[in-house]
Amino acid sequence: MITQNLPNYELLDSGFGRKLEVIAGLKVTRPSPQAIWKPNLKDAEWALATSNCVRTKDGGGKWEHRKEPNPDLSLGFDIGDKKLKFRLKFTSFGHCGVFFEQIPVWEWLFQEVTALKEKLGRAPKVINLFGYTGCASLVMAAAGAEVFHVDSSKGVLDWGKESQALSKLDPKSIRWVQEDAQEFLRHSFKKNFTYDGILADPPSWGHGVKKEVWDFEKHIHLLIELMLSTLNKENSFLFLSSHTQGVQPEALRNIIADRRWKNISPGELGVKHKNDGRILPAGIFVTAKSY
Repeated sequence: MITQNLPNYELLDSGFGRKLEVIAGLKVTRPSPQAIWKPNLKDAEWALATSNCVRTKDGGGKWEHRKEPNPDLSLGFDIGDKKLKFRLKFTSFGHCGVFFEQIPVWEWLFQEVTALKEKLGRAPKVINLFGYTGCASLVMAAAGAEVFHVDSSKGVLDWGKESQALSKLDPKSIRWVQEDAQEFLRHSFKKNFTYDGILADPPSWGHGVKKEVWDFEKHIHLLIELMLSTLNKENSFLFLSSHTQGVQPEALRNIIADRRWKNISPGELGVKHKNDGRILPAGIFVTAKSY
């Protein structure tokens, strides 16, 4: 799944652990540990960036802006006949609220939700675990799903609600749930709640609402068991991605191996550079469907 150039986003260059992008008209540089090669463009081109994210000694980061970005900055994204808007904010870790390698994922989700809605004759019930600012949740809601967006951070939930309002989506189409992902699934299992689709993009490491520790390699098996316990056995889909160093696509296939699936497809995420054929690696994924 490779992100190509979009009207509101361009990957101009990358190298020496950084990337040069245009995001909603702003030229920025950010850390990119995967970019271990030499940049193609000259230093003078990189120097034109007006916003630069730099790492600090304590492992964090900060943005240096020659001109402060508009606080109401947003990025438009059209899918199907829907026109969505995602609120952009520049965080200390170099994020802006949108992960551009996810665009093919959103397109896949929109297609699957649309097909499931027709197949089921109702709105599919789907979960977005570790949902962050909710771009994928907005896309699935736009396709006609009833979405449960789960994240442990109230800040990113509020951020997602801003994008939902900007996109003029039905407020009832997404339920914003501040909860640990595994606890949400446990509660669903106890209440016999089932879902037609699950999207999960777990971090390598993190904390839940009650300081629950998440470690990908230690907890991914339990997470998968919980997801499978709440997914409908027929007419359901799963999309699992990972950015954990050392984990390969085939490993994700092996983790979710289950006889119910009629179609399992592992692969890689990446972003294509604007003016050359290089692909910036951006994680791995596996999709599975029972239809």
